[in-house]
Amino acid sequence: MSKEKMTKLTLKDLIAKKEQVLNGKKKTRDLYIKSLDGVITIEKPSIETIVDATRIDSGVESDKYLVYNCIVEPNLRDKELQKAYGCIEPTDILKIFEDGEISSIAKECMGFAGYSDSVSVVDDIKN
Repeated sequence: MSKEKMTKLTLKDLIAKKEQVLNGKKKTRDLYIKSLDGVITIEKPSIETIVDATRIDSGVESDKYLVYNCIVEPNLRDKELQKAYGCIEPTDILKIFEDGEISSIAKECMGFAGYSDSVSVVDDIKN
């Protein structure tokens, strides 16, 4: 929304958005993966998933946890897929991505959950 059209939210506005807010928790987004020349689908991570990921000491492992738990298509939890790739740990399936892609996907997941660029300062608001 452009700053020229911004107005303050009212209680009436929030009540009108109730269904959207309460039912919009399982949002998905498609991401193009260059190395695979295809599209994956991620789901907006829950606060629980984000908290669990941030409790992992290693940034790389934290990203892997987040990515593994946010990708919904293709189903990376599929046992046949994991067996085909010789996975010992479930997150081993992430070797299908380039290392930098895992970090990029994790950033997209965090951004999708509102952890980057979802809030900005407003100088003037029309009432």
